[in-house]
Parts: sequence; C-alpha cells; structure tokens
Amino acid sequence: MDDDSSTVADGHGGDVGTDGGNSDASIPADHRRPLRRGIDLTDRRSILLWGATLAGVVAAAVIVGGILLKLPYVALVPGAARDTEPLLTIDGIEEYPSEGELMYLTVRVRQRPNVWEYLWLRFDSDVEVLPEEVILGDRTPEENREFNLELMNDSKKVAVAVALEELGYDAVQTDAVVLQQLVPGEAADGILEPGDSILSIDGEPTKNTQDLVDILGRYQPGDAVKLVVERFGGDGTLALEIELGEHPDNIGGAFLGIQPADRLKFSDEFSFNVEIDSGSVGGPSAGLAFTLAVLDQLTEGELTGGEAVAITGAINAAGQVGPVGGVVQKAATVRDLGIDHFIVPSALGEAELVEVKERAGDDLTIIPVSTVDEALRALADLGGDVDAITEYAAANQGRN
Repeated sequence: MDDDSSTVADGHGGDVGTDGGNSDASIPADHRRPLRRGIDLTDRRSILLWGATLAGVVAAAVIVGGILLKLPYVALVPGAARDTEPLLTIDGIEEYPSEGELMYLTVRVRQRPNVWEYLWLRFDSDVEVLPEEVILGDRTPEENREFNLELMNDSKKVAVAVALEELGYDAVQTDAVVLQQLVPGEAADGILEPGDSILSIDGEPTKNTQDLVDILGRYQPGDAVKLVVERFGGDGTLALEIELGEHPDNIGGAFLGIQPADRLKFSDEFSFNVEIDSGSVGGPSAGLAFTLAVLDQLTEGELTGGEAVAITGAINAAGQVGPVGGVVQKAATVRDLGIDHFIVPSALGEAELVEVKERAGDDLTIIPVSTVDEALRALADLGGDVDAITEYAAANQGRN
C-alpha cells in the first residue's frame, strides 16, 4: 500500500477526520479505493510485469533446453537422386555415353536431433525416426560411418564384377563369407563383429554364403561350432567357438544370427579399367544401379530407352538384388522429382512394398526385381536396348 492508505490501516489514526472521529466518510474517494481493493493499480501492474518476465524466462529456458538437448534417435530423411554415368571412369576400352539416366538414390541420416527437430520430424510422413541403436548397433557414429564407406567400396567392386560377368568376362570368384550385420541377442552377437570374414566352420571352407547355409543345416540348436575368422581390417586369423541358437523362422533349425555376404576375389588381368567415384556416400544400396550403369556404358544402345529410371538395391556376386534401407524415403525423392519408374528389390517384403507404393503415389511405377536379369527385362519393357548386352556376352564369353 502507499503512504496515505497506511494511515487508516487499523482505524486508529488521529489525523483523519476534522472532528477527531474515525468515520471513513471523511476519507476522500481516491484514498478509500485502496482500502477496499487491498492493492493499488501500480502494484498490480508490477506483479503482471514480473509474471510476464518470469514466463518469458521459463519459455526461453524451455526453448534453449530443447535446442541443446539431443535425443538418442536417428531420422531417415529423403535425400537426392544422382545419375550414375558421370561417376564412371572407363579406360582402355570403348564406351558408349547415354542420353538416358540410371539414377541411384541416397537417404540423409540426421543423428541425435534436438527436441524440436525430433517433434518436427515426427510429423513428416516421409521421414522415419528410429532409436539410434537400430542403425548404429554397438558402433559409434564415426565407426558406423567408416563401416558404411567400406560397404560402398565393396558394393562398387561387386557391381563392376557382376556387370563384367554379364558381358561374358571371367571377373569374380568368392573366397569367404563376410558379416554385414549381426542379429542382436543371437548366437554370434558379442563374439563376431560386422566386417568379420568366416573362412571355415569345423574345418569346412565357407567360400560363399551357400556353403555357410549348407554347413549350418547339418547342425541343431545348442550345438557348438568352431569358426576360423579373419577380423575386419586386421591381420591373420583366429579360432572362435560359438553355441548355435534356434532359427526364428525355422523351428529346430540352427541359427548363427548374422546377415552374410560373399567375400569376393576379383580378377585384375583385364586390359581395361572401370572405376566408380561415389564420393562420401556410404552403404551398399547403389549396387544394382552401378551394375546397370557399367552395362549401359560398355554396350551400344540406350539401356533405359533414353528415359530417366530410378534404382535402388544391393547386389551380390551371383547377381541377386538384396534389400536396402530407406526405400520409403527414396520413393518420396523419386516422386518429388517426377521420375516415372523406380526399380526396387523384391526382397523388401510385401508389407514394405505396399508402403513404398503408397508413398510413391499413382504417377510413379514401382518395379520389384530380384536379380540383375529381372532388372534388364524390366528395362527392356520400358524400351531399353538389352539385346546389345546379350550380343556382347555371346561374342566375349570367357575372355579377359
């Protein structure tokens, strides 16, 4: 209260009325209002100001805290589409530049978004947000980056080799099984590591994934097997013993708990050289696109019929097309670019293919394939000149 109102606080002030009494009728109207309301207008404004200031401080703290607080998630965001032809360098043999485009797709990976980014990404239907352990496993972001770059390097080697095999060259053999991923909580988890190569099981060589499957098929869950393994990036070999688990999709079947791939051994006796510059892009998902690009560049005619075709899918030494991640995000990229056709792996599975088709919309045709030959047939249906590959291979079978 102010000084004037304090003189009537307890009704005993002697300087209020002219007759020495205590009647508040003698108090001027502007002095009686604070008594009835308990606080003057100035104090109410001060409280409101302090309240607004406090609210502003709290809001600022929340905003700043939301920016600084990083969450343990990874967001898969639609990336870019790039033509493969400019990435190829071919020396020592004639090549045939194309007007059409074989486009490979990338996905941007946003690691540990802050609170506000996380909320924003959650509302974007083209984005997938996952716990970071799903993407990273036991690796740090730096280790994961290095691992994916190595997968890309392997993918490029396989892509070139498969293309040359398709053209009749003797380009590739396999000498071991390399681990691409481990299944969390299963037999090999904590014993083997991504990138390790399995050379043998109980003394039997595992020169390819089929050898691995055949050998494991003779064991039961709970059996112990001895593996000879070559560590990723290491020298020499080591012997490890693993107790097999039970296959989740084959009750009673033994399960090692790995995603295997053939480790390849390439011929280097060709009179020409093919290289692919993938820059800083990691992962194996451009394998099929690279294979088709090499085929297109080494043969006459237009493999895409002069059109732009988007492609994603890993490739193995047998020419099989494997599943890859982020296909929904890639479909969004292709859709937004207005490309008409998108070749994807059949191995994605029915549910994911349905989701990809929904994301693509009615103007984008999704073409699932399981092998390089199926991809070539799909391109032939689109008007591509695939016969040139067959003619080249017939004239070149078995030559280097």
